[in-house]
Amino acid sequence: MLARAKPGEAYRQSNFDVRLMASDRDDLVLICLDDLIENLGVLEIVEQRDDRAARSRTLTRCVTALTALEMGIDREAELASSLAQFYGAAKNLMLDSIRALDLGKVRQLRDDLREIAFAFRAAKLAASGH
Repeated sequence: MLARAKPGEAYRQSNFDVRLMASDRDDLVLICLDDLIENLGVLEIVEQRDDRAARSRTLTRCVTALTALEMGIDREAELASSLAQFYGAAKNLMLDSIRALDLGKVRQLRDDLREIAFAFRAAKLAASGH
């Protein structure tokens, strides 16, 4: 039914589901980061279109991804407390965006998350010996 009503959303969901099924722990972190980065881009678009319903759905996805990232932090890792603070601040930004969205802060968050994803991918690649 979703495919008929919203084919783009159905494709996005099926792509996400396939990636989840074939993932290990590190892949799940990257999936959450990629999904969050993508949704922050969508948030900019829907804000420019003044689409309140899409904005609400997208903010919910962002908060959900940030919650998953927070829950998935290895508390024994060196950067655990820094990541927890960062994700918490990002979640607060998203919750504050329910009232008023600051696109400059959203863009900065997206850039920061891209750097984190890049570093995580590089560390994963180095750990695998490639």
